[in-house]
Amino acid sequence: MSNRPRLTPGVGSPLDGRPPLRLMSPHERRRFWMAQTRLAVPAASTLALLLLMGAPLPVALPLMPPLAVLGVFVWSMFQPGLMPPWVAFLIGLVGDIVFAQPLGVGATALALVAVFVRWFEARYGHHAHGFDWAMAALVTAGHTLLVWQLMALAGRPVPLAPMGWGWLTGLLVYPAIVLLCARLQRRALGRARVARG
Repeated sequence: MSNRPRLTPGVGSPLDGRPPLRLMSPHERRRFWMAQTRLAVPAASTLALLLLMGAPLPVALPLMPPLAVLGVFVWSMFQPGLMPPWVAFLIGLVGDIVFAQPLGVGATALALVAVFVRWFEARYGHHAHGFDWAMAALVTAGHTLLVWQLMALAGRPVPLAPMGWGWLTGLLVYPAIVLLCARLQRRALGRARVARG
């Protein structure tokens, strides 16, 4: 047992009742930083999904689903405080760089997905999986059309048909993305929900 002073929550401590880092033992500091890194799970997993989108496919059709959009959609429902629009914007910016798109196209579209899902969840609350699947279909369709328009505005028009194939495969992989995110949430964040941001 340590004789270090403990601060009460809300009384001068940005760490919610924990002592300042300098007063923590090395073990307490390790536990604190491990808890903080768990909060990056939604952003890290969505970034991994984004990078997976660059993987080669064994078929000649553009069938890669919009995994990053689905990741932002699911995490914005599961943990909206950990997937704010600015995080989605940064993930989209990485996607713009990795896929050599005009800067801001993917970033703007992903941020708008996060904004819409947060607004929708705050207004209508939680619902059945089938309804979420239908909403994912609408959101990814809106995202596809928005990216198509933004690419045209940026002077690099792309055909809509290949993006439509990606949207269709996105509908098929949506349950797998939900399952992945749910398992990550249970493992890294526990059953308790993080406060909405």
